[in-house]
Amino acid sequence: MRVTFEGGGAGTGPLSWGQLDIWLKMTTLGHSLALGGTRPLPPGTSPEDVAGELRYLMSRYESMRTRLVFDGDGPPHQVVHGAGSIDLEVLDDVDPAEVEARYRAVPFDHVREWPVRMAVVRTAGVCSHAVLIMSHLVMDGAGAVRMMAETDARTDAPVEGHSALEQARRQASPAGVRQNAASLRHWDTHLRAIPDPGLAPSRDVRTPRHWTGVLRSTLLPSALRAAALRAGVEPAPALPAAFAIAFAQVTGVTVVPLRLISSNRYRSGLAGVVAPVSQMGLCVIDTAGDFTDVLHRTRRAALAAYKHAYFNRFDLDAVIAAVVADRGPQFALDLSLNDRRLGGELQDVPRPERSEFTWIDRSDEPSSALFLSVDGSDEAVEITMYVDSHLLAPDDAEAMLWAMESIAVAAAPELPGSSGSPGSPGSPGSSAYVEESVVVPTSS
Repeated sequence: MRVTFEGGGAGTGPLSWGQLDIWLKMTTLGHSLALGGTRPLPPGTSPEDVAGELRYLMSRYESMRTRLVFDGDGPPHQVVHGAGSIDLEVLDDVDPAEVEARYRAVPFDHVREWPVRMAVVRTAGVCSHAVLIMSHLVMDGAGAVRMMAETDARTDAPVEGHSALEQARRQASPAGVRQNAASLRHWDTHLRAIPDPGLAPSRDVRTPRHWTGVLRSTLLPSALRAAALRAGVEPAPALPAAFAIAFAQVTGVTVVPLRLISSNRYRSGLAGVVAPVSQMGLCVIDTAGDFTDVLHRTRRAALAAYKHAYFNRFDLDAVIAAVVADRGPQFALDLSLNDRRLGGELQDVPRPERSEFTWIDRSDEPSSALFLSVDGSDEAVEITMYVDSHLLAPDDAEAMLWAMESIAVAAAPELPGSSGSPGSPGSPGSSAYVEESVVVPTSS
């Protein structure tokens, strides 16, 4: 079905910092880091209903009407269109999962194609599922939460916040130049001050190289909250503190340069934006002392990291390259944590009877060195780990996740499971260690 649309904000300009950050990640990794998924449709839904949703999305959000133009060797420019049309696929008696996999597998052509793909699947003539996949250039996680809420309500209130074009204009202003300079100084100062990470070579280099695993835990959320309460701080820094201590235990690196993903939605004019705004801040964590000591240091370091997680990525890459030239490649160590629970609404995740870990994917496609993506609620947490086996052996990476749980529980000894109850796995080889060979699509 051909779906026409029109909306405001048409124009041309450079990419915003958030867009540029995502664009460089996409080009480095070689895929679109697609967002979205498949959902069942309520009885009585027609293809025209789904077409109406697609028209709403394309009309309301400028990022979905954006294409790129390359006019030289530098980064592309963006063109926001005021009107156009897009196809909604109507497919009969196919597996929606196969449609989603196809949408994810084929890279977006950001020059000639809208960064949105949508289909409605009919089963025995009845609309059963909708599939919606978007390039990461459209939005980040916090933007996705906003988009879903507004689409469900079909709100016609004016779009909040600065568009990507307006963000780019503000970032080029004197205030934006000062913000960029301050962020670059933060990164440069800390990268030059930290001790040499001295990370030993992986003891188990694998083929395929990049592994993906998932830890599901009902102990972590309550343990982290209790540990933070005992220390008199908010819960947010407890997770990176536990990660840093666990990483130190497994690798021997005691001062951990962790990259925290900041939604940046606290900044003026960005709270309601449906566009890429999130960027990473450098949070250097000294793991000396007990958990409370590390937690307080992490809180201070995280606040500084979030403050300086807003910059021109080209400029930051130049700063890191200069540090690497002076101090060595180990100072480009890419350890990242994206606590998505803090970027939007808490999500329900499967609640295992006891903590469980599963390897779900292995691939030779480029990926992050070590990236933890965290979803969940106050009831259960799900940590998806992407690890390069050339950096860290898969067994060591798995042990690190278990150590995070053990560290959190030990810091909150009043919790059930703190002394080795059935809720807490003991050691590698326990029945909680499950390995599956199934390969599933993943996205960041």
